[in-house]
Order: sequence, then C-alpha cells, then structure tokens
Amino acid sequence: MPYSNPLAAKLGLLDDDIKREGKLFRLCADLESKIRTPVELSFAWRVQRGDIDAETALAADWRSWEAFGPESVWAKKQGHTWFAAEIVVPEAARGQRLVMAVSSQWQERPGSTDPQCLAYLDGEIVQALDGNHTELVIEDAAVPGNRHVVLINAFTFFERPLVGFGVSFHLRHARVEKLYYDLMTPLEVAVRLNQHDGRRHAILDLVERALRALDRRGGYGAALEASLPEAEAIAAEIYALTDTEAKAQITAVGSTHLDVGWLWRVMHTRDKTARSFATVLRLMEEYPQFIFMYNQSVLFDFLKRDYPQLWTRLLERVKAGQFEIEGAMWVEPDANIVSGESLVRQIMRGRRFHQEHFGVTPKTVWLPDTFGYSANLPQIMAKSGLDYFVTSKLSWNDTDRHPYDSFFWRGIDGSTIKAQLITAQRFESDAIYTTYNGDLSVSETMGAWKRYEPKAAHDEVVMSYGYGDGGGGPTRAMIERGTRLERGIPGAPKVKLEGIVPFLERLGQRMAAEPGRFPTWVGELYLQYHRGTLTTQAKTKAANRRAERMLRELEFLGAMATERAGQPYPKDSLAEFWELVLINQFHDILPGTSIPEVYVDSDAEYQRIFSTLASGNGPWHSAARAAIGLSPDGLALVNFTSQARHELVQLGEDPALAGASLAQGDGREPIQRLQRADGSAIYAAPAAVASLGWSGAAVVSGASPRATRLSVSPNHLENELLRVELDGRGEITALFDKARRRQVLKPGTVANRLISYEDKSKDWDAWDIDAYFEEQSWPLGDAPAEISVVESGPHRAALRIVRQYQASRVVQVVSLAEGQRQLEFDTFIDWQERAQVLKAEFSFDLNVSEVRSEIQFGHVTRATHRNTSWDKARFEASMHRWVDMSEPDFGAALLNDCKYGYDAHDETVRLTLVRGPSYPDPDADRGEHRLRYGLFVHEGLSDLTAVHRAAERFNNPIAAIGSLAPQGQPPAMPEAFSLVGSDADNVTVETVKQAEAGTGLVLRVVETANRRAEAKLRFGLPIASARLVNLMEENAGPELPISEHTITLCLHPFEILTILVKT
Repeated sequence: MPYSNPLAAKLGLLDDDIKREGKLFRLCADLESKIRTPVELSFAWRVQRGDIDAETALAADWRSWEAFGPESVWAKKQGHTWFAAEIVVPEAARGQRLVMAVSSQWQERPGSTDPQCLAYLDGEIVQALDGNHTELVIEDAAVPGNRHVVLINAFTFFERPLVGFGVSFHLRHARVEKLYYDLMTPLEVAVRLNQHDGRRHAILDLVERALRALDRRGGYGAALEASLPEAEAIAAEIYALTDTEAKAQITAVGSTHLDVGWLWRVMHTRDKTARSFATVLRLMEEYPQFIFMYNQSVLFDFLKRDYPQLWTRLLERVKAGQFEIEGAMWVEPDANIVSGESLVRQIMRGRRFHQEHFGVTPKTVWLPDTFGYSANLPQIMAKSGLDYFVTSKLSWNDTDRHPYDSFFWRGIDGSTIKAQLITAQRFESDAIYTTYNGDLSVSETMGAWKRYEPKAAHDEVVMSYGYGDGGGGPTRAMIERGTRLERGIPGAPKVKLEGIVPFLERLGQRMAAEPGRFPTWVGELYLQYHRGTLTTQAKTKAANRRAERMLRELEFLGAMATERAGQPYPKDSLAEFWELVLINQFHDILPGTSIPEVYVDSDAEYQRIFSTLASGNGPWHSAARAAIGLSPDGLALVNFTSQARHELVQLGEDPALAGASLAQGDGREPIQRLQRADGSAIYAAPAAVASLGWSGAAVVSGASPRATRLSVSPNHLENELLRVELDGRGEITALFDKARRRQVLKPGTVANRLISYEDKSKDWDAWDIDAYFEEQSWPLGDAPAEISVVESGPHRAALRIVRQYQASRVVQVVSLAEGQRQLEFDTFIDWQERAQVLKAEFSFDLNVSEVRSEIQFGHVTRATHRNTSWDKARFEASMHRWVDMSEPDFGAALLNDCKYGYDAHDETVRLTLVRGPSYPDPDADRGEHRLRYGLFVHEGLSDLTAVHRAAERFNNPIAAIGSLAPQGQPPAMPEAFSLVGSDADNVTVETVKQAEAGTGLVLRVVETANRRAEAKLRFGLPIASARLVNLMEENAGPELPISEHTITLCLHPFEILTILVKT
C-alpha cells in the first residue's frame, strides 16, 4: 500500500507533502537496516522439557539434554522449557558489540507476548526475552575465541505447539543506531505539524540533507562509516533549531503494569516480575538517564524471596536513584468491593514494606487499572499520610469523558487529595481512551498534551511507558526516542525522563499555590465500564467478605486474650491470613475476571483461612477461650459489633439441640429449628449480648411452650410489626407496616421478583453488563413454584419456595422473626445458565429520586433518574451491605451478606445475584451459591442510622463458643463483658486490634449516618491513656480526657477516627 498520513486533511497537506514524507520514512528504514550486520557462528540448542527449577538447570549437564533443531516442536500449557547452548565469539566480531537475536512464534496477548523467557549468560540472570525484547548482548567489545553458555527459561501460557526457537547473531553499530534515532524521532514530529508550520519544513529539510549525506550503498561498511560525521553534524542542527519557549512538558515514567493474577496464576506472576525487572536493570546499565518506577510491594516481596540475585541488584539501583519506589499498596486492589479496613491494610502493609526495605515512605496511591474508585478513598488516603492519587482507568468510560486530568478529589467527609490521570494517547486519536502502557512514541507524547485538561491551569502532564504483564516493560527504542525528545525537538512537547515523584511534587506545589485554577471532583470516581465485575465469580466475593469478617473477629479476640489473660497476640497468623486476603483483592481476582486456575488457588487459600480459624485448636478459638476464661462446660455468646443486641443466636446443627432451651441469667428460651435454603438446618434461640463483648449462656434440657405473635400460611407471614402477603408464585404482593399503617410496595407490583436477563456484553464478558441487558428477560415467576410452611415459631416463621428455571434451581426460605421489621431471604441457587444475569426486584411506594448505598466507612447518594448521560451510564452500581430508598420519614433498605451490585431506577431497586459469563473462565459462577438478603423497613432519612445497624447485625452473627451439649441444670456461666460501647447510634467501632507497635489497643471509630456526633465511649476495663492517631497508627495527638473509663469524641459526618488506647 502507498504511504498515507491519517492526519493529512487536518494538517492541510498537499500531495507533494505526503510523497515527501513517504520518501523520508523509506530512507530512514534503509538506514535502520544498517544498524545490524549478520555474523555467522556455529550454534545448536539443547532442550530440557521437564519443569525444573533454575538451580537444577544451571547445575545440570546441559550437553546431555535432548538435541533441538529448527523443526523441533515444543511448548506446554503454563509450563517451563529450558534451552541451552554454547557460543564461541567469531573473529568477525572482534572489538564490536555481538548480539544474539531470538525469534519464535510470538503470540500477542493483552499487554504481553507468549512465550516469555528469562535469559542466563554464564550462570547469571541477564534479562527477559519476549516479543518486545528479542536481543541479548553477548559481548560489548567482543574477543574472538571467548566462550559463553546461554540458558533460556522459556515459559509458555497456552496449549499451542511451537516449532523451533530461532537464533541469529549480529554486530550492532552504535553510531548508525544513534543517527537513526536522531533523524527518525524528529521526522515523526514533523509529519504531525501543520503544512503552514515552518518547523515542519525546517525539520524535513535537515532530515533529508542528513540522509543524502550518507553513503547508503550496500550494508554497513567503510563508505557508510566515512560519511557518518557529515550526517551527524546535519542531524545536530535539528536539535539546535529555535522553538517557542512556551512548551508543555511531559514527564515520561518508565513502568510496567503487572497483573498479579489474570490470564495466568499468581505463582506465574512471581516469574513475570523477575523477567520484567531483569530487563529493566539491564537497561539501566546501558542508559544512565533511564528512570523506572514500580509500586506493588507484594511483587518486590516475591522477588526478594525467589530471586535474591536480582533483589540485590535492584537495591543498588534504588540507592542510585534509577529505580524509583512509589505507590503505597500491597497490591493494586479493587476499590469498590473491598472493605474500608482492607483498604487501610493494603496501604499499611505496602507502605511498611517500602519503608523497611527501601527507606521510602510513599505518598501516592497508584491504581491505573482498577475499575472505579470509592468516594471515601480521599479520607482513607489523607489519614494514611498520602497526598496523590494516580490513575488512567477513568478514560475507559463508555459514555462520558472524565473532564479533568489534574484535579482535587473531595471525599464524602470533605477530605481532599490531589489526583492525576495518565494521558498517553495517540496524537491521531479523538477517543476518550488513554493508556498506562505507553510506548513513548512521538505520537503518544504529542497526544498526551493534546488530550490533557486543564491546560489553562498547568503545562505539565505525565505518561508511563513500558509493556506490561510480562511484556518486559520499557524497550531500548522507547528510551532512545525519549532521549531525543528530552533534548528538544521543535513542535513537540519537552520530555523529561524522570520518576513520578518529582512530577507530583511540582504539581502539588502548583495546586497548593493556585488552588482556584484547578477543578474539584466531589464524590466517587465511577467507571462507566466493567460493571459486571461487581457480581462475577460470586463465591470469591462471598469468601472475601467472610474472610474480612473473620480476621476482624480474630483481631478482637486476640487483643482481648492479650489484655485479659496475657496470651500472646496471634500476630503471625494474622499477618499470614491478611496477606492472603490482600493479594486476592487484586483488581482482576476479586472482581472475577481471571482464568479458572486463579480461582482454584484463591479458593484453596480462603479455605486455609476458614479451616484454621474454625479449628477448635486454632488461633480463633484459642484466643476466645483465653479472653473469656471459658471452662470446659461453659458457653459464651460473643458480639463482634459495638451495638448491644437482642436477637436470634444460631447455636449449631446438632439435632440434640431440638427440644432444649437456651438459658441466660434466670431466663430460658426454647431452641427452634431453623430451615436453610440449601436443605440443612440450624438451631437458634434469642439472647442478649452487650457491645463488643460476651455474655454467659447455657443449653439446658427441656423447653416450655412459649406463646408467639407470629402467623404463617403458604400465602402470608406476619408478626406484630409487619404483614407480608404472597401470591401462588411465591412473589410478595403486599408488605404492610402495621405501626405506621402504610404499604411498603408500589401498587400493582410484586417484590422479590426474580428475573433473569440476557447478559451478552459486546466486549469483555466477565467484566461487562451492558445497558441493553433489560431488553430481554425471563421472570422466574412465570413458572410454577413449590411453596411450603417450614417454620411457625415460636421465634421465627418461614416459607420455603422452590423454583426451577431452565437447567437451574432456586430455593428460598423467606422468614420473619418475632419483633423484627426485617424480612429475610435465605437463598440457594444452583446456577447453570450462560450469558444471563439474575436479579431480585423490589418496587417501593416512595416518592424519591435517589438511593443511598453503603461504601467503605460510609455511604453515597445516587440518582435513580436518568436525566443526564452521567445518570444514565450509572445503570449498575456498587454497594456493600445495604442500599436504601427513603422518604424523610419512611424508607426501605435491602441488606445482603455477600452481594455488591445493584441497579435502581425510579422507585425500583434490583439486587444483582449471579451472572454466567464464559470468558476468561468458561464455567464462571456455574454451580451452587448460598446467600442471604433482607428487606428492612424503617423511619426513613431521619432513621438512617438504623439501616447501618441492621446491616451490621446481618453481617456479623453472634458467635456461640463453648459447650452446646444440653445439661440438666445450667453450669456457672462466664461473666459478661463489654470492651466498649458508644452512646451515639451513628458512631460505630469498626475495628479492635493490637497496635502495630505491639503495645496498646487500636480502635477504628466511624460516623455512619452523615451527621455530626458527640459520642461517649465507655470501656469495660481500666484505661491509662487514649490518643488519636492516623490510620497508620502514627502522629499521636495529645491525651484525651478520661473520666470513669469513658472518653468523649466529636466526629464530623463520615469521619474516621483511630484511637490508640493504653491499659
């Protein structure tokens, strides 16, 4: 095809201009072909097909390995193949740079290539070899007769046969290569300048003169070498041209985006890290001006453990200032689904690693690829000592362009941090999209400034360059181009090869000096894309929430065991389990967008946590027994929330509990059998437990009849507060609040309407729910349902509803407990459908235009109308434990124990229960799911605190610890204890743990209802001092006044306070 310039019309180019450009590109390509001269030498591979480690391979007699030729077939799925050979430097290479080039059937994969290799030369790691990095320098000033052994550890991801593993040898001519980039880079600038721009023609004239000065007949030889000085002198004139002094500056940061797990397992990322960093370290040796930044401390930890040789070299480059350490998190996590405490631990764990191993205290959250950002992240960052937030993912919006690239970001509590988007984009593009895997091309460099806003406020932008995900990071070509752009080329922005920190410091100074010139974004940074990640791989999301809860429990019990019994705090178990939880919160694991093998691994890791903590000899039970002082036949009920509770307590599945009672003090309550949706049963009775503490109890034989105010039939459930009516399909036709004498549901609608929608996304299957999903649907209520009464009291009434839908089965136990304003839906789904999404629909009789949804340490308000494109694009949104729709004095909230996605339009809310994508996991979400959700009726916005407290109870069951064997008479019961309670309902204690420093307790206190609060926290043990610290448990303030074991806190709306307490 003839050469063409896609910008020709915009630039006003004439036919002669285009032909001249094509000619010069052809002549530059001719010059490029002379950079390398082929050289012949004897070479033959040997291959080891077994999966052996590096130590074994390096020590092996590789000459005894299988012979490998050009037609030999190799490769395996997710496995290693080793190649080895000897190189003897030929006479033709004397005094020159001898380079080995490898070739394979490189297959392009997102961000990387397959295969990916790590090269060893004479037993030392040199660099990676992949589709982007194909050359290995054997000797810089070659000495004929020198012998070298090269070993290649080739990793292949996919089950496709590869033929041969090609090798050729060349002499690389440095002066020709330098001249090539000296000419090619300004040529790329000139062809993007307007036809009337004098700089275009000045550059093209000099490029042509330089090329014509060369003797380019044949390959590299004496004639070409003799002509180089004249051409080099002409090329230098380009960089001496005068340009406007008002030039934008592009900070170009070398980087590589490494997904901890995605289309490969976490274990394979350990090797990807080594390959990428080996290449980076090699480039640093060649290019002293090259600066590289990396952030995820978990990968540094992998490198330190697995590749000590590379780790030592990396530390040297950190000290030299070439390898920049920034970014405060353990991994780049999801930021919608993880809890607030998990975000704190991501920062705490990552920050500590950087401090301990590099002497660096990071100031940045670097999340270029995460699928949206919580509105409370600014507060979490600010209270962790972090100043800057960097991303590029918002440029992936499918509807609206995020209007700002440098801006203040204000969270729900008013905290404000500085935010920056990476703006690398092809100059030719008019799309929204930008990339964090830039190539430092002229096009992307010029495009970065073209794309940037607000230009009126700032004249510096940032781009990161380098192939990601095992693609090896930056290349020589990228650095060569960047070096020329840093010298300055008329018509192009000025480039500065540096780290992210100097750029952010200059940006921060500018924003601090002139804040009025920079815009402010308030609230969540919602990504208009990848909305399905809130639901895909539902079992992983459920495991994450359960693990977060159980670690919170272990921290509380461990702290109490230390304080009350002197038992060592289980810090090793907590560190181990937190690291497992944190790594599985990576933004392609927890959101559900990885290959099935990743979830086999994460399931095993979650099970390791759960089985250890469930063990009677494990740290959870050991700490509980020590903290409580529990006797062998004693029983305690433990409340892990900071609200006092009186509710049904689940006691276990032992049928011996049938007919027994639960005793507390002088009272006894009959134990009731509760039916679960999955067919199992559990026994429960009501009990009272103080906040963050425990009460004694006992199971005693026999039960007296007890009157109940519950009523149940196949078409209704009723207690003293609510009356629920159902139709023959098991759907709720009416929900009447007896205290307020008001219907909850919108007339003419049914609630808990299960509907399956077509879910065939255009692009990214596991990632996306697209806006047209509503266009075709299949209500499960269209088919007959089996409805039966399974509980009639005395504490709870329940119906069991069974529905068959195509190859799937949905069983629900719909229950109403005595004295509760809450209807519960225990749900078992055997899901076999593909390309469908199942939702539960509720339409309310409420005059509203917004909903409130829980996020980390607070909630956000979102519109339920579709007035603007921004409103319309938010058709699937995130929640944590609740979403609420309320008038000022009346409202309804949907609670859940493991769901994160919902949609709300007008007066209708739908919980997203399960999906069925087929890529990258063909069986994603196929199988059994156990989940619970509830409908909580309350007094509207004036009573929003009640929603948080109901969701807290729903997600934090009271634990029964000790003997559940029925006894004739109650034994001595453990003494009741409450660590702390708050007199303000809108103030909760989220976390109790031992201080990171090893002495004292740390309490995380949160205002939950967007109301100012003065809260008195009364402690159940003597406290010597209490101070406010930040989320990192640093910067302690003055001692708080203590009166009768009580401290008083004043909290702003949604404020998070961390208290360090010494006893």
